[in-house]
Amino acid sequence: MKSIKDFYDERVAKVRWFENCGKEIREPYFEGNIIIVDSWTKAQKGINGKWDNLKLEIRNNLTGTLHERWRNEYREWNTITLEAKAVLQKGVLNELKSYVSANNINYSVYESVEWDLLCVLMEYAYSDLVAPGFYFKMFDVYETGHLPCGWKGKWPEGNVLIF
Repeated sequence: MKSIKDFYDERVAKVRWFENCGKEIREPYFEGNIIIVDSWTKAQKGINGKWDNLKLEIRNNLTGTLHERWRNEYREWNTITLEAKAVLQKGVLNELKSYVSANNINYSVYESVEWDLLCVLMEYAYSDLVAPGFYFKMFDVYETGHLPCGWKGKWPEGNVLIF
């Protein structure tokens, strides 16, 4: 399995969080299947239980695949998760929490980003076994200073909301 610390240092630690929210989106994220959100109010509204449930379902697909096909490697899931949480808590999560608080943004935004970061690190850790997917696409959005903030449609059809 790959080192999550390497991915964190090379990519996560370098993100300039939310710097382009509300600005033009120039990348064809999710193969162009996006809906642009133009305010923090709308972005916060999109981060809801439906969005959380979709992201959980997608993460569960990863764990299910690992359990079925790579049981020995899957047994390391909890250990890798604890490592990922520690790396994030010592690093960018402090910055994100401060930003959310200073800008009166709903705490659900912080929780959503925290989940996404944990999941992208887990996708990376197991990427030699299972091709990275949804969370890597989400991370591409974060890397350009935007915020993925919901889903419109029935998965897997539909569009991701991006602020």
